[in-house]
Amino acid sequence: MARTRLFALAAAALLALSACGPVIVGAGGAVLADKVAEDKNGGDGLF
Repeated sequence: MARTRLFALAAAALLALSACGPVIVGAGGAVLADKVAEDKNGGDGLF
């Protein structure tokens, strides 16, 4: 029981303290959008 509670507490702390997750996902989306723009329009893309 104590082990489960400790795991839940550690998971909650990890989720609360990981503020860089949305930044990484957003950067991946920007790279994908740039690649699509390059393929569709040619040239340098969006950036």
